Amino acid sequence: MEEQKKVRCAIYTRKSTDEGLDKEFNTLEAQREAGANYILSQKHQGWVLLDERYDDGGFSGGNINRPALKRLIHDVEAGKIDMIVVYKIDRLTRSLADFSKLIEVLDKHKCSFVSVTQNFNTYDSMGRLTLNVLLSFAQFEREVGAERIRDKVAASRKKGMWMGGKVPFGYMLINKHLEINPTEAEIVRLIFNKYSACKSERDVCTFLKAGGYCINARKQKNGTELPAKEFTVSKIDYMLRNPIYIGKVVHKGTVYDGQQEAIISKELWERVENTRLGNRHGKLKPSRVVRNALLKGMLECGCGCNSSMIPTRTRKKNRTYEYYVSLKAVKEGYQHCELGSIPVGELDKFILNKIQNILKSPLLLNELLKYLKPDMPEIGMNELLQKTKAPEDFFTYLSQESLRQILERLISRVIIYKDKLVIRLLPLGALLLEKYQTADLQASEEHSGLAELVYHISFSRKRGHMKVIPAEESQTAVDETLLNALVKAHNWRDKLENSDMSLRELARKEKVAHVYISKVMKLTYLAPDIIDAIIVGTQPQSLKISDLLKSPIPASWSEQRTKYGFSS
Repeated sequence: MEEQKKVRCAIYTRKSTDEGLDKEFNTLEAQREAGANYILSQKHQGWVLLDERYDDGGFSGGNINRPALKRLIHDVEAGKIDMIVVYKIDRLTRSLADFSKLIEVLDKHKCSFVSVTQNFNTYDSMGRLTLNVLLSFAQFEREVGAERIRDKVAASRKKGMWMGGKVPFGYMLINKHLEINPTEAEIVRLIFNKYSACKSERDVCTFLKAGGYCINARKQKNGTELPAKEFTVSKIDYMLRNPIYIGKVVHKGTVYDGQQEAIISKELWERVENTRLGNRHGKLKPSRVVRNALLKGMLECGCGCNSSMIPTRTRKKNRTYEYYVSLKAVKEGYQHCELGSIPVGELDKFILNKIQNILKSPLLLNELLKYLKPDMPEIGMNELLQKTKAPEDFFTYLSQESLRQILERLISRVIIYKDKLVIRLLPLGALLLEKYQTADLQASEEHSGLAELVYHISFSRKRGHMKVIPAEESQTAVDETLLNALVKAHNWRDKLENSDMSLRELARKEKVAHVYISKVMKLTYLAPDIIDAIIVGTQPQSLKISDLLKSPIPASWSEQRTKYGFSS
């Protein structure tokens, strides 16, 4: 007599909430017991219950991102399970889309499942039809339940009730109601008052850090503890925008009167809000426009803050300016980054100029076009060479989107330091570069297999704009701001010494503050060799006009040379 084949059965149980799971006999145990009895009734068909438990307590059936279900699917794929037993089909899933994925996996590994209370299985076509009908109702029930919950939350919010979530700083949760935390509320008032006075989130953040203020460790509802942390610019900005501190609650953009007590007065809130609205003019904001920032997502600050650089923008006199700025500087203040802001156009132009140096051969252009053709069908070698007088004009005839695609194929990362710029190339860029010999190519020690282009540079201002200057040019880079200030200083001193004009009369004539004239005229006290260096552009590139005006100039010429970075 042929031995009967064993059917290895696994019981899967689920409950949407974790309420009542601490009881000795909970709903998961009840589901498992019903499944075990059903398997026992099918003993004559060779059904055997496996010892492994697959219980998901506190997980929704709206998705399949559940630990026990993942283990179950893994064991099915490993061939350890022949039959899955559930109390009801909605215990396994309430989504038709997820069900189709599960059925595909089960069919592939010759595994079936059965519902104890709904008396069907997936052995035949009728069982599958019944299953689809039941799942349609299960999904309908889930969607109706979700609508009821949304309606309940909206109605509760209109009444000003707290409906869960992260408890705002300044409050504590007592019996499902927000109550003021006296210690934290004092810090909240301090933040609003300080911002009203100094009108800068970064200044408030610096003040709080200097005073040792921080967000204390907090215990979440699920038992995990959030560690204590310092205030950040983004956290302060969020608090200044949160109307909960004047006793309001927000639901989908609409503000309602809340049941919690206000921490700050309405007058202080309006004063802060008016200041914030005024500060928006000219403020650097993260930019999502890739078209105007070709290197977005590729830049990294090498000054020590270990942060990516992101595009930001500001608007002045109806003109928009874009810069690359360290993400840490945006969040925590520019004192954390030595680079500051770099104009988007200036850096993009520098990188494109260096990359196009590898495209001086039609052979290399052909090879690059071969890689780019699937994404850029509009580019052809004949059309390109007809338009360009020289191959290095390649980039002139491409759209911003096409340029971005080229950079994404060639460049892995661009790391910017105060004195150099490193372009880390992808394999395609390294391949093209090997065929075009260049002294700039180096092997990356940190990232084996990748090549790097290293350029020694400096950042300098010309005509009021930040420029990226190669090291060989920076040795004689005239700082026009410094030079113009030096010329004004000597002109103003000559006018005062050779006429009866007073300082205030000169200030009125020049239409500047007399204090500014006094500061600028101090430049005439500089040592002759320092003045000569500024005129010809051989002064240290780190020397800025602000360094000379913000503090007294030493009377001793040797002290001046030491202070401003000149060799003795």
